Amino acid sequence: MGADGVGVDPTSAERSGGEVESLAQRYTDISTRFQTEMLLLSDASWSEMPVVNGALDYCADVVGQLTALQAHTSTLGTSAVEGAAAARRADDEIGAGLGSIYAA
Repeated sequence: MGADGVGVDPTSAERSGGEVESLAQRYTDISTRFQTEMLLLSDASWSEMPVVNGALDYCADVVGQLTALQAHTSTLGTSAVEGAAAARRADDEIGAGLGSIYAA
Protein backbone atom coordinates (compact mmCIF):
# COMPACT_ATOMS: atom_id res chain seq x y z
CA MET A 1 0.00 0.00 0.00
CA GLY A 2 1.04 3.53 -0.64
CA ALA A 3 1.38 6.07 2.14
CA ASP A 4 -2.28 7.00 1.73
CA GLY A 5 -3.42 3.37 2.06
CA VAL A 6 -4.21 3.06 -1.64
CA GLY A 7 -2.25 1.27 -4.33
CA VAL A 8 1.15 -0.37 -4.21
CA ASP A 9 4.40 0.79 -2.73
CA PRO A 10 6.69 -0.27 -5.60
CA THR A 11 9.88 0.13 -3.57
CA SER A 12 8.61 -2.12 -0.79
CA ALA A 13 7.21 -4.65 -3.26
CA GLU A 14 10.51 -4.77 -5.15
CA ARG A 15 12.47 -5.20 -1.90
CA SER A 16 10.12 -8.00 -0.75
CA GLY A 17 10.43 -9.72 -4.12
CA GLY A 18 14.20 -9.58 -3.89
CA GLU A 19 14.09 -11.08 -0.40
CA VAL A 20 11.88 -13.91 -1.63
CA GLU A 21 14.26 -14.57 -4.54
CA SER A 22 17.11 -14.81 -1.97
CA LEU A 23 15.02 -17.26 0.05
CA ALA A 24 14.61 -19.40 -3.07
CA GLN A 25 18.39 -19.55 -3.42
CA ARG A 26 18.70 -20.65 0.21
CA TYR A 27 16.35 -23.57 -0.52
CA THR A 28 18.74 -24.64 -3.26
CA ASP A 29 21.65 -24.44 -0.83
CA ILE A 30 19.73 -26.43 1.80
CA SER A 31 18.94 -29.10 -0.78
CA THR A 32 22.59 -29.42 -1.78
CA ARG A 33 23.77 -29.68 1.84
CA PHE A 34 21.03 -32.20 2.62
CA GLN A 35 22.08 -34.38 -0.32
CA THR A 36 25.68 -34.27 0.84
CA GLU A 37 24.76 -35.30 4.39
CA MET A 38 22.51 -38.11 3.20
CA LEU A 39 25.25 -39.45 0.94
CA LEU A 40 27.64 -39.42 3.91
CA LEU A 41 25.05 -41.34 5.93
CA SER A 42 24.69 -43.86 3.11
CA ASP A 43 28.45 -44.26 2.85
CA ALA A 44 28.75 -44.80 6.60
CA SER A 45 25.98 -47.39 6.48
CA TRP A 46 27.28 -49.36 3.50
CA SER A 47 26.95 -52.66 5.37
CA GLU A 48 23.26 -52.03 6.10
CA MET A 49 21.58 -51.94 2.69
CA PRO A 50 18.07 -51.25 4.07
CA VAL A 51 19.48 -48.15 5.75
CA VAL A 52 21.27 -47.08 2.57
CA ASN A 53 18.21 -47.64 0.39
CA GLY A 54 15.93 -45.90 2.87
CA ALA A 55 18.27 -42.94 3.18
CA LEU A 56 18.58 -42.57 -0.58
CA ASP A 57 14.81 -42.84 -1.10
CA TYR A 58 14.18 -40.31 1.67
CA CYS A 59 16.83 -38.02 0.22
CA ALA A 60 15.28 -38.16 -3.24
CA ASP A 61 11.85 -37.33 -1.82
CA VAL A 62 13.06 -34.41 0.29
CA VAL A 63 15.23 -33.02 -2.50
CA GLY A 64 12.26 -33.23 -4.87
CA GLN A 65 10.11 -31.30 -2.39
CA LEU A 66 12.83 -28.69 -1.82
CA THR A 67 13.30 -28.30 -5.56
CA ALA A 68 9.56 -27.69 -6.03
CA LEU A 69 9.54 -25.25 -3.11
CA GLN A 70 12.53 -23.41 -4.59
CA ALA A 71 10.82 -23.15 -7.98
CA HIS A 72 7.57 -21.82 -6.49
CA THR A 73 9.43 -19.38 -4.24
CA SER A 74 11.54 -18.15 -7.14
CA THR A 75 8.41 -17.60 -9.24
CA LEU A 76 6.80 -15.69 -6.36
CA GLY A 77 9.84 -13.44 -5.97
CA THR A 78 10.09 -12.78 -9.69
CA SER A 79 6.37 -11.99 -9.84
CA ALA A 80 6.69 -9.51 -6.97
CA VAL A 81 9.61 -7.73 -8.64
CA GLU A 82 7.79 -7.65 -11.99
CA GLY A 83 4.61 -6.42 -10.27
CA ALA A 84 6.56 -3.64 -8.58
CA ALA A 85 7.99 -2.57 -11.93
CA ALA A 86 4.51 -2.57 -13.47
CA ALA A 87 3.15 -0.50 -10.57
CA ARG A 88 6.01 1.95 -10.96
CA ARG A 89 5.31 2.28 -14.71
CA ALA A 90 1.60 2.78 -14.04
CA ASP A 91 2.36 5.48 -11.46
CA ASP A 92 4.65 7.24 -13.94
CA GLU A 93 2.03 7.07 -16.71
CA ILE A 94 -0.73 8.32 -14.43
CA GLY A 95 1.50 11.10 -13.15
CA ALA A 96 2.39 12.17 -16.67
CA GLY A 97 -1.27 12.12 -17.68
CA LEU A 98 -2.33 14.18 -14.69
CA GLY A 99 0.54 16.56 -15.25
CA SER A 100 -0.65 17.27 -18.79
CA ILE A 101 -4.20 17.89 -17.53
CA TYR A 102 -3.09 20.32 -14.87
CA ALA A 103 -0.65 22.05 -17.24
CA ALA A 104 -3.46 22.82 -19.66
